[in-house]
Amino acid sequence: MVMTRLKDCSTSELVEEFARTRSARLREVIIERHESLVRSLAQKFARPGVPAEDLVQAAWVALIRALDRFDPAHDTQFSTYATHCVVGEIKRYFRDRTWAVRVPRYLQEVAANLHRVQDDLTVRLGREPNVAEMAAAFNIGEDHLAQAMEIQQNYRPPALEDRLEGFAGAEELCVGDTIGEEDPVLRTMVEHAPLYAAFARLDERQQIVLRRRFYEGCSQQEVADELGLSQMHVSRLERSALRQLREMLTHADGAVPTEFS
Repeated sequence: MVMTRLKDCSTSELVEEFARTRSARLREVIIERHESLVRSLAQKFARPGVPAEDLVQAAWVALIRALDRFDPAHDTQFSTYATHCVVGEIKRYFRDRTWAVRVPRYLQEVAANLHRVQDDLTVRLGREPNVAEMAAAFNIGEDHLAQAMEIQQNYRPPALEDRLEGFAGAEELCVGDTIGEEDPVLRTMVEHAPLYAAFARLDERQQIVLRRRFYEGCSQQEVADELGLSQMHVSRLERSALRQLREMLTHADGAVPTEFS
């Protein structure tokens, strides 16, 4: 096929030629011709909380795969086959990637199609369908429909920027406003865990000296009077304890806190 005549060829002719030649240029032209199909199907399944571009991307992937697998020898139009593949891929996207918790697949399918079926019934009946009519459209019991409706309401966890609803005085609050701040005490516990472990390995007198000196602010003389030792002895105990801590923390690839350096 002469490439300059591509625009004059029907899509069916291009698909048949691609099946024979696997031409990259033909592949690109065929895909471009189905952009409206891809976007219309993605739009049809648009749901609150689901990025529209994610659906479009899933649809594009399905179209490309459909083109690569399509056999013109079968008595089926490529557009029909591609539509089936795209819809299936979008449904798989909803089933596998957008649920905060795992639920039965048939309920996922019902929940994902609630809006579409409700809209179709509204047009057909000229009014909003009731629960029985919705359940009959899905060929399921009303209790299962109620479960699907509840699932649809909890389709995704709330985003941090979502406004709180149903709470008095919460009109100006977002979900993120209810999350607690970082606890500096907990952070300190994690950062100092190696130090605490090394400190526990010192003997009792060394622990007393360091605790009194660096946590309680006592002088060496005050510690010496408490222990019945000379100030010089307490100084030696302090230096020995700090040296041991430094060695243990260095061996554990830890940093020595400033107050002990």
